[in-house]
Amino acid sequence: MKLKTQINIFVICTLLISISSITLLSYFQMKSLLKNQLIDNLFDISYSVSDSYMVKNAFNSNFSSGNYNLNEYIEKIRAKTNVDFIVVMDMKGKRLTHPNKDNIGLQFKGGDEVRVLTSGEEYSSEAIGTLGDSVRVFVPIFNNSQQIGAVSVGSTVNEIEKDIYMKIKQFIPLILIGLFIGICCATILASNIKNAILGMEPKEIALMFKENEAIIENVREGIVTFDDKRNLIQYNKEAARILGLTDEDIGKNTNEFIKENRSYNLIKYGEEECTEDIEIKIRPGVTILCKYSPLKNDKGKNIGLVLNFRDLTEVKKLAEELTGIKKMAWSLRAQNHEFMNKLHTISGLIQLEEYDEAIKYISKTAISRSEITDIITNKIKNVSIAALLLAKFYKAEELRIKLEIDKQSNLNKLPILISEEDLGSVIGNLIENSFDAVNVDGTGIINFKISEINNNLIIKIKDNGQGIPHILKDKIYENGFSTKSGQRGYGMFIVKNIIDHAHGEIILSVDKGTSWYIRIPMESGENL
Repeated sequence: MKLKTQINIFVICTLLISISSITLLSYFQMKSLLKNQLIDNLFDISYSVSDSYMVKNAFNSNFSSGNYNLNEYIEKIRAKTNVDFIVVMDMKGKRLTHPNKDNIGLQFKGGDEVRVLTSGEEYSSEAIGTLGDSVRVFVPIFNNSQQIGAVSVGSTVNEIEKDIYMKIKQFIPLILIGLFIGICCATILASNIKNAILGMEPKEIALMFKENEAIIENVREGIVTFDDKRNLIQYNKEAARILGLTDEDIGKNTNEFIKENRSYNLIKYGEEECTEDIEIKIRPGVTILCKYSPLKNDKGKNIGLVLNFRDLTEVKKLAEELTGIKKMAWSLRAQNHEFMNKLHTISGLIQLEEYDEAIKYISKTAISRSEITDIITNKIKNVSIAALLLAKFYKAEELRIKLEIDKQSNLNKLPILISEEDLGSVIGNLIENSFDAVNVDGTGIINFKISEINNNLIIKIKDNGQGIPHILKDKIYENGFSTKSGQRGYGMFIVKNIIDHAHGEIILSVDKGTSWYIRIPMESGENL
C-alpha cells in the first residue's frame, strides 16, 4: 500500500475514532444529565400532586373506582407536564389513577413501590411497568401527619432516548463537516509529505539508505560530515581507520576533534568552499588528499560540510621509491655526462702535451669528488637524505652550478615529528628553487648546510641569485602560487605545511640572493 493511501487511511481512522469516542461520551453524559433533570422534574410534579387538595379530598370521600373525577384531574396535570404517567395509589398499592382507565383499581406494577408505602420514603427508580421500562419517582401522600397513600410520576426510557437523539441530531452536520475537513487535510498532508521525500515510498527510502550506507562504507575514501556548527555527524570505516575516530567523537566540535584525534589543519581549509583537492599532512607519517564540499538543504542554505579524502601514505611511499630510482638514473646520467666532459678535458691536455696540467686537473677532480663523498657518506647518516644530496650535487654540476655542502654538516637522526620523506621534500624543493634562481653559466653558487644544534635540526640554504621580490615574500607559501608557468606553485606550500606540522619555523631573507633558515625541534614541543 502506498504511503499516501496509508496516511489518508490513518488520519481518517483517527478522526473516526476520535469523533466516535467524543460522540459516545457526549451521549452518556447527556443521558445522565437529562435523566437527572427528568428526575428533578418528576419530583416537582410529585410534590405538587401529593399536596393537592383534590387528591387528599378524594381519599377522605372514600374514593371508589367508579368515580373518575380524580383521574380526570390528574390526567389534566399529566398532559400539561408532558410525562407518561401519574399514578395515585392507596396504602395497599392499588391504583386510584392511571392513563389507561382499565388499569384503575388494579395493583401497581413494578415492585418498587414497597418502600414508599411501608416507610414513607421519597426516591427514584427504574423498572418495567404497564407502559414499559420507565424512570419513576415515589412521594408519599400525608393527611394530618398520617400517610394515606403515595404518588408515582414517571416517563418511559424511550422518551429519554428520543430527547437525546433530537439533541445529538443538531451536532450531526458539524460532525460531518469536521470529518470532511479532516479528510481534506489528510490528503494535503499526504501530498506534502510525498513531495518532501521526492515522491518516494518508505521502502524505497530504506533501500536507498542501505545502498548508500553500503557504498559509503565500502569506498576506499574517507568520508566525514559536519553540521553548520562544525560538530562531527557521521564518518565511514575508512575515515575511522585513517583518523582513528570512534563513536565517542560523534557530536564533538572540530576544535576538540582536531586536538584529540591529532588531525591538525584538517578542518581549517573547509571554512570556505574548495572544489580542488588539497594535500594535507594530518600527522607525522600520514598524508591525505582531501576535498571540502558544502552540505546544503533544498533551499540552498548551507547546513554543514562534507569532507572526503584518501590516504596518500602508501602512494607517497611508492612515489618516493619511484622517485629514488629516477633520481638514481638521473644521477648516473649526470655523472656519465660530467665524466665524459672531464675525459675530453684530460684528453685535450694530453694531446697538447700539457702533462703537468693534466695531472693537476686529475688531482683536483679526485680531491673534489673525495671531499663531497666524504661529507655526504660520513656526516649524513640517513641514506635517503645522503642519496638526495648526492643526486642534487651531480645535477648542479651538469647545470654548471656550484653546490657547496658545508663540511660541518651532520645528520645523525631525524626529528620525531618529521619523516625522511618529508625532510627530503623540504631539502629537495628548496634546492630546486635555488637551481631556478641562480645563473647556469658557471657563476651560480648554492651553499647548503644541515646540522643538529641545541636539540634542533637546522637547515641553511643560500644562493647568489636575484632574490625574491619583497612584494612576493608573503605569497610564496600560498597553494598554487608561482612566478613560473606550468604546473608549479605547490613546492613551498608543501614545505611550509611540513615544517608547521613539525612545530618548526622557516625564515626567508633576501640579501644578494635568497637565504632560507629552517629550524625543526628534535623533540615534540607540544602534546600531540
